[in-house]
Amino acid sequence: MTSFTFARTPTLYLGAGRLGSLPDFLAVHRATRILLVTGSRSLRSSDRLERLERDLRGHGIAARSVAASGEPDPAFVDGTVQDLRGHLPDAVVAIGGGSVIDAGKAIAAMVMEEGSVTDYLEEVGSRTPSGKKLPFVALPTTAGTGSEATKNAVISRPGPGGFKKSLRHESYVPDVAIIDPELAVSCPPEVTAASGLDAITQLLEGFVSSSASPLTDALARSGLRSAGGSFERVAREDGSDVGARAQMGYAAFLSGVVLANAGLGVVHGIASPMGGLFPIPHGVVCGTLVAEATRVNLERLATGGSEEERCARAKYAEAGALLSGSDAGSLEANCERLVALLARWVEELRVPRLGAFGVSEQGLREVAAASGVKNGPVRLSPDEIYAIMAKRL
Repeated sequence: MTSFTFARTPTLYLGAGRLGSLPDFLAVHRATRILLVTGSRSLRSSDRLERLERDLRGHGIAARSVAASGEPDPAFVDGTVQDLRGHLPDAVVAIGGGSVIDAGKAIAAMVMEEGSVTDYLEEVGSRTPSGKKLPFVALPTTAGTGSEATKNAVISRPGPGGFKKSLRHESYVPDVAIIDPELAVSCPPEVTAASGLDAITQLLEGFVSSSASPLTDALARSGLRSAGGSFERVAREDGSDVGARAQMGYAAFLSGVVLANAGLGVVHGIASPMGGLFPIPHGVVCGTLVAEATRVNLERLATGGSEEERCARAKYAEAGALLSGSDAGSLEANCERLVALLARWVEELRVPRLGAFGVSEQGLREVAAASGVKNGPVRLSPDEIYAIMAKRL
């Protein structure tokens, strides 16, 4: 067996009603004051946030809350950290989508550092994070990025000269991830669709990654099977199906574990520079490109003869069977089924095209020049990467 390493994961609580586990964790850390990082809309527009704060008060825990809108930028992180100076909370709890969890993760880390979060971002800053942080709990309300399982927080500043880069350290893996599917029931259909396709993209890219291991393969298979049986149910049929929401939450968590250990491919190689230039949600980038990127990779793999290329093609076929729930009878048929299924989801769920966010042909050239294939199974040229994006402009 090829040698490999495997990063640590959070303590996981998964299941309906597991939000109630939060006070228990905080009690272990003797936390009496916490910072609660939430999204700006759904949680705050319901009575769930008020009920949570009331429950925490009943356990002797005072919660101060801040709302993160969109993908976190340096100004939000730095401003929140500055407001906390002199009266730090005992722990940080983030309840929301991947961007909210990234914001909370960055705040929990940066209250222990000097300077701006920009100083510590990969390929942007010149300082190395110490790894110190406040105790941190992640409660995802979407099933997408898997940030509740990873060691990095993605920080964005879109526009000319912009960036989308990570604050990363092994210690930044959340201490606890609480996946309560009841929190995802109110997730809007368009967010459910884009987030779910992001998780599926991460599972798929990690599965065929050149750095995959037997352990990441096993987790990716489990995640793809779970997503295949639940994605359409929550995205098209019944968003209030708590069982299906739990299955997607499980798949998204595994996608985070897989990407942290196997790396990703061309879709995520595009997503970073794309997000640095244009204000486009990460899930939309992944969702709108995954079918076309998979088709192009398979075309290239069909002409390759190496053992690695044959293995990747076989994994794509296996993914087609896992996501569709049945075996089409041959490697080629399962590959075709995979591409057709992904393309159908993109079209029927009306995942936006790139042009809806102001992306132009010139912008695609800039993104293609800055993109890479990461750990993808084939090497793609900038022209091939441009062609993938152009199909979804």
